[in-house]
Amino acid sequence: MQRSVLVVGDAEAKEFADAVTTLRELGECTFASADQLAGAIPGEPPVWIVLLQSRIGEFTAKQVAAVRRRYPLATVVAISGFWTAGELRTGQPLSGVMTIPWNVASRRLRALLSSPGELPPLTASPEEAIVRDLEKLESLSGLVVIATNRQSDFQYWADAVRSLGMSAVWRAPGEHIRAAEIAAVIYLPTDWGSPATADASRFLADHPAESRILGIGLPRWEDQQLADQVGFTAILGRPFRLRDLQLAISAAAETGNTAS
Repeated sequence: MQRSVLVVGDAEAKEFADAVTTLRELGECTFASADQLAGAIPGEPPVWIVLLQSRIGEFTAKQVAAVRRRYPLATVVAISGFWTAGELRTGQPLSGVMTIPWNVASRRLRALLSSPGELPPLTASPEEAIVRDLEKLESLSGLVVIATNRQSDFQYWADAVRSLGMSAVWRAPGEHIRAAEIAAVIYLPTDWGSPATADASRFLADHPAESRILGIGLPRWEDQQLADQVGFTAILGRPFRLRDLQLAISAAAETGNTAS
């Protein structure tokens, strides 16, 4: 039996499309606007409440508290859109709500809905949530090729990859890493846009892997579309959670995604 899910916010927004598709697939969804939170919402009491946050301040702490009182057994999750990135970076997201960036939301929701243990306790601080992530990470294996101009960027991502149990090698500009098998590739452009797609396509063709990750600072919906066209299987911003990197690598491997 599917879980009942209350989805609040602009479900028609392009950046939430993948997340909404996943919610429809895995849950029995009721849709409402932020204004409707003040009144009674028809339907069965939800097991999950998903807030689609398009802008900073769209949902207030008072609204979240009221929703929790009305549905005390429901799990509340917020999906943050591009324009709310500042709220995440300043460390002031909605209190007591797991906040997930829009570009990783589909994979995270699939993991959460299949395993409620993914959620940290409501009282967990951001630091405690990170520690919980580390405790629940499953070990991966294989080689990850990281393409970047800067050694500092390579080291940042390589440390994350190695914490998952994988090995990492730096592919400097113009180089071709030769390996019997590559589990994943990570491409870190200096500036992502149409001019970078030719180099990105060559990199993917030279280093075939099931998991192909684009890493940029603050992904926009347009960046995601361009990444899809080139052949990337995931796009991650920075900073990112290790759980999102793990899901980006393992999800592609599980579906047998291969470079075109």
